Amino acid sequence: MPAAALALAVLAGCGAEAPAAAPPEGKASTTADPRSKRRQMEAMRADCMKGKGFKYAANVPAPVRRTPEEIKARTGDYDAMAKEREKYGFGVFAGHVYPERKDVGMRADPNEPIAMALSETQRKVWLAADETCYIQAYSKFSGRKVTSGIDAFNQMNTMSKQLRGRELNGDAELVRLAGAFGECLRNKGVKVTSLKPTDISWSGQEAYEAMATKIGKEQNPDAKGQLVIPDLTAEQARPYLTREIKSALLDLECGKDFYPVYKSKEWAISQKVDAAFGVDEGLFGS
Repeated sequence: MPAAALALAVLAGCGAEAPAAAPPEGKASTTADPRSKRRQMEAMRADCMKGKGFKYAANVPAPVRRTPEEIKARTGDYDAMAKEREKYGFGVFAGHVYPERKDVGMRADPNEPIAMALSETQRKVWLAADETCYIQAYSKFSGRKVTSGIDAFNQMNTMSKQLRGRELNGDAELVRLAGAFGECLRNKGVKVTSLKPTDISWSGQEAYEAMATKIGKEQNPDAKGQLVIPDLTAEQARPYLTREIKSALLDLECGKDFYPVYKSKEWAISQKVDAAFGVDEGLFGS
């Protein structure tokens, strides 16, 4: 992703998805405009940019609505998780084989073409102006003091890590279930480096992300970052995905008692963090 596009993604909320489900069948939403705060924030941001002599398109995408099946998978339902993993594994190499998985969570921003059409010098000035306007608008409507779009993202990430560490790793039931999960994996020849609930829940995916990054850095030795996406065709990626699916299903079988408890509590934490940073109102993401 070009640097300007990356900066835009951070300012827009890094493509974060609002986790809310659709209203129950047969019931309409009682909220007249669920994006009203986002609309007001974006209007203020556009006025701010206009005052600085720049064009800015208010960005108010429709909220992401997960299906009941997706919510089941994300809250630890075994059958829903198995169905997802049977096709996508941990979701690392799936994006190369299934195009619909490649940009999960990424939302188009109408300002990207505006910024990318500028010269490099003009783009830097545009991005700096938008950063200032974003800070003013986001701070006003979220009630949170931020110094940049990245700062807002980092604050959100920090709160999530703190809550997960305290409420998940400090949960006696989860600690016991994570121990049994890890013992099962070790008995099946899987390397387990930590039995902390937050670590073991992520270890399978992390192993395949490390594999993908190794391939990516071999292709592009100058690439930086903890996760480097390799350039693979569907045909090249399929053997990796086949192996990943096998590992993901084994991981799920060992964690069948762990995941329902862990993921339901993790989901509650994610909703708490989203609400604190205005994701429900679309201020920070989607």
